[in-house]
Amino acid sequence: MQSGDRSRRQDRATQTRLALVDAALNLFSTNGFDQTTTDQIAKGAGVSPRTFFRYFPTKESVLFLGEYDFVRAFSGVYLAQPESMSELDAMAQAFITLAPGLSRQRGRITLYREAVSSSVKLIGQERKNHDTSARTVTDAIAERRKIAVADERCILLASVGMLVVERSIDRWIRSPGSVPEDVMRSEFETLHGLIGNYQDSGP
Repeated sequence: MQSGDRSRRQDRATQTRLALVDAALNLFSTNGFDQTTTDQIAKGAGVSPRTFFRYFPTKESVLFLGEYDFVRAFSGVYLAQPESMSELDAMAQAFITLAPGLSRQRGRITLYREAVSSSVKLIGQERKNHDTSARTVTDAIAERRKIAVADERCILLASVGMLVVERSIDRWIRSPGSVPEDVMRSEFETLHGLIGNYQDSGP
């Protein structure tokens, strides 16, 4: 197969996958996750039910495809920050650097959140995904500190960082016209201020 043919085939596959994701998110948001079938998703994307299962094993896997990709991209960006930066500053800069990628996903993120809130099962899965993301951040912090096993300091910093990210996305979604990296920068600056106040008031 020539490279041009392979590229066109890959493009079609990507378009089909995204069409299935968009159809699923719209149906989940409108009808609720539990009431939506894979046949309905396939019909909404203009493909056959058989084609659906070529791309996704379950309807849950459609929903969580690419969830918060920037968390998975975090490690490389974080570890590339200058060693002179503190762990917190490096983490903040990494997330702020990745935040612009969220802009292209605003509609999907909004529908995703509506879908998750419609199902107790999905709320539980969301919790598991959050824990997985936190472990990714924790492991990156441990690697930057050159320790083999993440300690409580790594775990705490990762937990705080993920909380800031979630707050930033919430604020951004609720504030039309806002820019995700600006919102995230503001949240991390607030965190810095709180830490500074705590240190100033310490013994």
